[in-house]
Amino acid sequence: MDYFLFTSLAREISRTDLIGIIVGHIIFGFALTQLLDWSWLKNLMSDKDKEKMLKGYNWKDLIVDSAIIAVVIGFLFLLISLFL
Repeated sequence: MDYFLFTSLAREISRTDLIGIIVGHIIFGFALTQLLDWSWLKNLMSDKDKEKMLKGYNWKDLIVDSAIIAVVIGFLFLLISLFL
């Protein structure tokens, strides 16, 4: 039942609305990252732990990270295709 509600909403939103929503979210996300204080991130790990973690990073981790990014991008394209 919710699927039909979602598809009827997709028919009511124009491309201009969709572009406005996407651009608005990007601007909001950028502004929020600029406004928040991120200085606490430096103190999460010691320099020794950072070096140890980076040395342990191998090609398998890179493949997993790439797969996660590909899934997220695919999901975004799926959402956009529902509205266009």
